[in-house]
Amino acid sequence: MLTNPLIDRTNRFYIEISKKVLSEKEHDILQKLLIEKKTLTEVGDNYGINGESVRRMYERTFEKVKSVTEVLADIDFYKEKLEQLKHDFEYETGRIKKRRITPDTDLNKLLYDSHFPFSKRMYNIIESLGISTIGELAVIPLKDFQCLRGFKGKCKNELISFIEFENIEHLFKGFSVWKTVPIK
Repeated sequence: MLTNPLIDRTNRFYIEISKKVLSEKEHDILQKLLIEKKTLTEVGDNYGINGESVRRMYERTFEKVKSVTEVLADIDFYKEKLEQLKHDFEYETGRIKKRRITPDTDLNKLLYDSHFPFSKRMYNIIESLGISTIGELAVIPLKDFQCLRGFKGKCKNELISFIEFENIEHLFKGFSVWKTVPIK
């Protein structure tokens, strides 16, 4: 009888897993059928049952082992997902901490030198306030912007986008709260 080494290794794997899941009798039947290569009748003779009973028992036990291996595969999948989430979280929190710790922002950078595409309305608001640098913009409390004529939801979203685009959130006290509060 020819045997395939890959199949033999797979069978041994199932047998090892089955020790934790199956009864001693079920484990012994799998061992005799898969490893020792005994026939259904030979295994049945050892237990005083017919070959058909051994076949049904084999199918039930094989399904138990198969379901356990599927659960193990799911566990491995979710472990990998968890590790990826941990990595992403560490990256994000590291990036945020870095931004807060080393705010090497040029406060004299002209707003017009930014590559951010301001709308005409936002340019007009900036000009009316006489703001030309990031430092001058950062001096104005965020809640004061909402009092300006013409500063509505779109302008607020644009200012939020500009602040995040330039990575200058740390210059604005209460920025994370302010950006979630709707304009009255």
